[in-house]
Amino acid sequence: MKPRRNGLVVALTALLGACSTVIPLTMPAGPAPDLRGTWTGTWGGAPLTLLVLEQHEASPVDGVSLGSWHVLGRELPGVSGVLTFTVRGEAISVNVQGRLGDSNRRLTLILEPVTVNGGQITLTRLGEHRLAGVGTSQMSWEPQGPVELVRQAPQGPCVPPLTGSVPGHQCLSPTPWAQV
Repeated sequence: MKPRRNGLVVALTALLGACSTVIPLTMPAGPAPDLRGTWTGTWGGAPLTLLVLEQHEASPVDGVSLGSWHVLGRELPGVSGVLTFTVRGEAISVNVQGRLGDSNRRLTLILEPVTVNGGQITLTRLGEHRLAGVGTSQMSWEPQGPVELVRQAPQGPCVPPLTGSVPGHQCLSPTPWAQV
């Protein structure tokens, strides 16, 4: 290739690479913390609630799958739950899927709403009960900007189920609550 073309290829590659919003995550260095429970805070100044209902040890995040078998690619711990935010004065709730990993040596949670509108919230764990980051949305009327969340203390008694008790009952925050 001629030097002029080399420069064009390098410039085009840099431009397209800069457009990428994929944040590289690696498997967390230690065990993934239990994030289940209720988190409240703000997204771009608007009220925000995240209810983490499930947390998975490892879920496929990329690669090749044959049917339900993940053949090639990475697996990361994941979460699923419900995100509630305000749009035009009304509360909107959407299902979210998330993946948890290390980015720049910090534990990071990337949440993606399961909607046609898309969007993404990237959160870094600042403490046992505090997450902060930034959120983007495809729709101009939805929240944008900084996100701050604090885990809420469980409400009422949370007793582990006994044999023969209500099926599916679970404590959403199995770790002891400490003051923030």
